[in-house]
Amino acid sequence: MSAHSPSVKSADIGVLEQINSNTDSLLALCETDSELRNYSLKFKLDQAVDGAAFQAKRKEGEEILHFQRTLQRMMGLALSVALHILRRTTKFYVNSSTQKGRSEANVVENLAQEGGDINLQRKSSVVEFCDGSDAWLEVGANLSQKAAELLCNIIICHPEFVKPHQTHLLRNGILDYVAEALNISQDHEMMCFLSGFKKEHMRLLANLTFQNGEVCSAVVGSAPLLTATLKATRIDVENPGMAEWAQFVIRNLCCSSSRAREKIGGLTPLGIAEETRELFGDTIERFIGPGGTTAMDASHPREG
Repeated sequence: MSAHSPSVKSADIGVLEQINSNTDSLLALCETDSELRNYSLKFKLDQAVDGAAFQAKRKEGEEILHFQRTLQRMMGLALSVALHILRRTTKFYVNSSTQKGRSEANVVENLAQEGGDINLQRKSSVVEFCDGSDAWLEVGANLSQKAAELLCNIIICHPEFVKPHQTHLLRNGILDYVAEALNISQDHEMMCFLSGFKKEHMRLLANLTFQNGEVCSAVVGSAPLLTATLKATRIDVENPGMAEWAQFVIRNLCCSSSRAREKIGGLTPLGIAEETRELFGDTIERFIGPGGTTAMDASHPREG
């Protein structure tokens, strides 16, 4: 291996510990659900096969490649689980909203027919682990949080892998997932996820767009992502710190190309909340000047 080749030793040890912890949590939580268990089994099988092949024929430079393949498998696990939870909670939320409306109508009808005397069936004392149960919602919320944290940490864990990991996630549909996550309703978020759900996804978008023109171009071309980012500059009590990450995304986009600066420069007067301007003073103006230019240099992608 040449002196300029990446080394596993260059990885951030503290971030790697968080990655290992989040991965262990994901795998453990996946065991609670039959559908999620498939993701866990696939990850463990692929990891075992690759690990055995690596141990059987170690070559110079192979360690860093094995390390990167492992990180990519972790990203695949995290993205698959996060998307699965988001889609299932969306279906549950839509169905529950529909059923709530029907139930309220039925209650009114029953009261009218029975003079207000309604016989309610006793609920089972056995709490089943099924979609919509408290246990299922708690597990899903924790899975989503751990998955988002894992994706953020993997991007920044090794200085040589930031751009490759950003691009790998882009190729695997990460922006579609982030757009869906950031655009769910407040009721959906509060019912199905932990506080800080959207903040963690804005942080993920900030690290994805850091010094990566291809990712920035894709974000600039996505109306749902731009809208969500501009809305996120408003103070959100359920997502403390999200406004700061949204500004970080805006800065990344403006530093990426003149097209991005022009587009965002035209949108920000309407998109950035006035209360956010007052809170952060001239911070936003340093990101985007009157002519759509940016005067602030990009900093490194960050942890939460």
